[in-house]
Amino acid sequence: MTTYKELFGKYVKNYSSDPTSDIEGQIWYNSTSGTFKTAVYVPLSGTWSSGGNLINVTRLQSSFGTQTAAVSAGGNNNTTVTSATEKYNGTSWTASGALNTTRTWTPGGAGTQTAGLAFGGSTAGSLPTITGATEKYNGTTWTSNPTSMNTARGYTSGCGTQTAALCIGGLTVPNASTGATESFNGTSWTTLPAVMNSARSRLGSVGTQTAALAIGGNPAGSTESYNGTSWTAGNVMNTARNYLGVSGSQTLALAFGGGVPPPVINSALTESWNGTSWTANPTGLATGRLQLGGCGTQTAALAIGGANASFVALNATEEFTGTAAAVTVKTITNS
Repeated sequence: MTTYKELFGKYVKNYSSDPTSDIEGQIWYNSTSGTFKTAVYVPLSGTWSSGGNLINVTRLQSSFGTQTAAVSAGGNNNTTVTSATEKYNGTSWTASGALNTTRTWTPGGAGTQTAGLAFGGSTAGSLPTITGATEKYNGTTWTSNPTSMNTARGYTSGCGTQTAALCIGGLTVPNASTGATESFNGTSWTTLPAVMNSARSRLGSVGTQTAALAIGGNPAGSTESYNGTSWTAGNVMNTARNYLGVSGSQTLALAFGGGVPPPVINSALTESWNGTSWTANPTGLATGRLQLGGCGTQTAALAIGGANASFVALNATEEFTGTAAAVTVKTITNS
């Protein structure tokens, strides 16, 4: 009979109590319980539930904050580009001060409900009106920042804080996606030497100014990580998509909804990122949508508004509640 040592070149270790580190995929004998054990990786899993509806139907807006303290600003309400701002408290949305510059085409967003940032987008939903205008939010009102981005862009994305933000990718004039990145220090924007490996627009991004993740977009599917100096290409999503919602950090992210080309299908799919690869979540959004807003963490995310496959704006909000991925100890049995 072949032994474990003959198969794997080492003996099963004997412990009086289960080890707590560097154990994924390992097998050991627990002498206290008299059982063989192993450690397996259990990916994140979670479900979506209905949240309070937006006051206004909205798509292609700027969004930032947390699941219980979120902001949705600007966007398109099916007929016009809007400057409306709404705040979410975990239960319902309330109207807040309007943006100084009306904008749609997914302006970038960063920060918190009481110290937020909106930048870029299109003031009228067309290429000639792409803007680099930047505004700061204090929880009540917006203030125009004296300086704009160096490169005006729409269909862009943002992450970080009000005083340490990134603007990543987007669509410039003429109609071309860019891989350019700019950083904001609370006063002015700086064009960074690092350019993404794949120029893209209609993407999502999460993280900080020195640890960011760019997700999906057009072209769809790819993932890139930023370390404060350079971009590194990572694994692609299981289902490539653009116009998607995102939340989380560089190493613990969530991607949901979006458009799956071609043709564009308003997706309900949800995937989680562990810093290396994407895993499909068993359940998706109750309402498939694209051009939506997103914010929060990997285990407590918010999907905001968006549009159906006919690009009609929605007011539905959904909340994601997840159990974090973990390495779990299992007892080995012969059944």
